[in-house]
Parts: sequence; structure tokens; C-alpha cells
Amino acid sequence: MAKTPPLSPDDQRFISCPYCTIQIPAEGKVCPHCQQVLNTPKKLDRPPAFQKGSDFLLRYLREEQRALLADLWARYGKWIKVAGPVLAAVLLLFIVYGVWVGYKVHVVPNPALTMKVKHEKKGQTVLLQVFVTNEGEDVPDLSLKSIGVVTEFVYRDGRREKKTAFPKAEFRGEGALFRGETGAFEIEASAAGLKEVVLRSEIVDLGTGRRLVPPGGTWRYVPEKR
Repeated sequence: MAKTPPLSPDDQRFISCPYCTIQIPAEGKVCPHCQQVLNTPKKLDRPPAFQKGSDFLLRYLREEQRALLADLWARYGKWIKVAGPVLAAVLLLFIVYGVWVGYKVHVVPNPALTMKVKHEKKGQTVLLQVFVTNEGEDVPDLSLKSIGVVTEFVYRDGRREKKTAFPKAEFRGEGALFRGETGAFEIEASAAGLKEVVLRSEIVDLGTGRRLVPPGGTWRYVPEKR
């Protein structure tokens, strides 16, 4: 039987033939002894030299990270313990304010009468400043029709309060706006328990006897036709 050539410890240049078990070059495709075609696996790259100590390096890095975290906790842990409940209280206060104290302002879209609303809370009163732009047909003075805004105040106890106000432009009467003109008015309501404010612009028929609020904010009544 042929002698097995010595195997170099530095590089694996020889493999065993699966048919006759003789040592042959790893790059060979045919065994020179038994003439069998070999299906040799691809030669695997040897791991780099520093990989031998990779486990020790990883353990060292983990220990360093743990030591760093422990040092940071020792320095700032007490502040984190204090800041955690404070942040939770602020978040809870924000949620409570949004659900029980805050209110929403919703404008019903109307392409013919577009609106912009500015609102602020002063003590127990909510003040709304509304700007209405006429994008539709002209509504002149001395007309039975007028541009109005129906404002509905929705409270958390189920109450609903509706007010109708007329925007006023410079040099024109209340509720009279030509196409492209903008009128404004202010309206206020109680802020206690207020949940939502809904504004809807429309053309108001002045002959229906509806309860109306002019831009000044004082109440007036339009008498019904007899």
C-alpha cells in the first residue's frame, strides 16, 4: 500500500480519497491511484488568527459595558428615579387636560363661505374670533338674506347651545358680503365643561325669527312675521 504523504499543519493541501483512502492533493479532480472522479468540497477559508481570542474579547467587552452601565446608574440613577414619576404625571395631566379640560374647534367645510377661527380662553370664558370670506354669490345690504355663522357649543354634561352671528366687513352692514370680501365677528361662551365648538356658515333668512347674535356679541331678536 502506498505511503501517505505528510500533512502540513499550516495548510491542508491533502485530503483522503473516499474510494481508496489514499492521501491526494486537495485541488485534484481525479484520484491518481484509483482513477475515480472526486467531488471534493470547496476549501474553507481558515479563520483569522485573532479569532482564537474572540470569545475572550467579547467577554471583556460585555464586562466593560456592564461596568459602564453600573457607573452611569450610580451617577444618574437617582435622577432617573425622580424624573420617571414626574414625566408620568405630566403625561397624565396632558391626557386629563385633553379629555376633561380642553375643547376642540371644528369648522364644517363650505366652499362658498370659507372660515378661519382664532380662539382663546380667558378665565371661565372662551372667546372666538371668526373670519368669513364669501366665495359665492354677492349678498348686498338691505336684502332679506344675510350671511351668518351658526356656532354650536357642546358641553360634557350633554348641554348644547347654539348662537347665530353675522360677519361684518368694512363699509358694509352685518351679514352683507360681496364675492371675495371678508367679514369678521367675535363670540364668547362659558368655558366650564366645554367639550367642542362647531361652526357652520350659511345664508340666513332674516324673516324666520331666528335668535341672532351680531358681531358686537349682544343678543337681539328678529320678530316673526305676522
